[in-house]
Amino acid sequence: MLDVLSPEHMEIRLIARVANQVIGNASESEVFFFIPDLHLISPQRQQYFGNYGFNYAAKRILEKVLLRMAILKDEMEDNDGCKLITIQLGDFFDMWRENPGSKGSDAVGDDTYGGLRDILYRNNYRMGSCLKATIILGNHDTDLGEPLREINFQFKAFNRTANDTPFLFVTHGDAFDILEAVVPEPIKEFAVKFAGKSTPVNPYSVGTWGKWAAKINKPLSDLKSAITEAEHVINLGAGASVVTPGKDLPPRLCQYISKVDDADNDYFKKIYNALEIAGNEGLAGGHVKAVVMGHTHKASMTLCEPADKGRPLLLMDVGAWIEKCKYPLKETGTVIAPEPSAQLGVIHGNDARIYQIRVSGTG
Repeated sequence: MLDVLSPEHMEIRLIARVANQVIGNASESEVFFFIPDLHLISPQRQQYFGNYGFNYAAKRILEKVLLRMAILKDEMEDNDGCKLITIQLGDFFDMWRENPGSKGSDAVGDDTYGGLRDILYRNNYRMGSCLKATIILGNHDTDLGEPLREINFQFKAFNRTANDTPFLFVTHGDAFDILEAVVPEPIKEFAVKFAGKSTPVNPYSVGTWGKWAAKINKPLSDLKSAITEAEHVINLGAGASVVTPGKDLPPRLCQYISKVDDADNDYFKKIYNALEIAGNEGLAGGHVKAVVMGHTHKASMTLCEPADKGRPLLLMDVGAWIEKCKYPLKETGTVIAPEPSAQLGVIHGNDARIYQIRVSGTG
């Protein structure tokens, strides 16, 4: 990846990491690669939002990085017997911003960001380099509850396991907003249905679940507002290190807690409780030790190891390619001026990381 970024005067910073057996991934033969929220809209609609921050278009950096990863995927599979599994975490498109008049998904033409779409999934049928990504359904991927027809959106994903004991659960994250809107009685049923069934990566039917999740979209009267904040502070403790070949990186750069209630991430407790219910019901989701999500646009990593030897859990919020972020640099400790969010996540074995791509020498 560095060979793509260096000519563009860009670098990779490590903004979160957990390298710990607690993740529970017994396999070294799969690398999980996570692309967070992109919110693709047409150039015409981008003009309406001014400098809001749709960051995937700048120098086509993301497209170039993903092409390099697609080539690496083929090399890994041919030479090393290792699989690269790519998952886009939802809100790939932003039909909510694209279609204020509910024109339908056809408003995003086939030529809009065609390079990204080809590398992620369309070249699977066009004989080009392709990541063959699993695309998770986000609440902004739908228009009046209908997802874009060209993608077989999935609502959740687990890692493949022969004995139905996945360590990894992937979700956009918006489904857990629903828990605030339902009365206590359905919560157990929701958790069992959502976190309880392990599937391959992932032929899980969207169906009613997708339309239900889509209903939590903001009203059109709020069209110009951000989903959360326009700028996000990434709390690292220590600063973000430049990723350089041969240079050691800190094994733990995250929020570390022993009580579920202490998590800074508002979704942690909801997700933890859903997995607890799945475990109590003897369902596959009860084996999960790592959850990866998007939706909030605020990259973070939370590792909980309860003092009472209860369930450990890593929550990895990979962030976004929309809006801006700021964080301290390792070499100076100073917090940088807000810069475009451009994050990617990786899990290999028991090593989970979140990276930020940025212009080198700034800050």
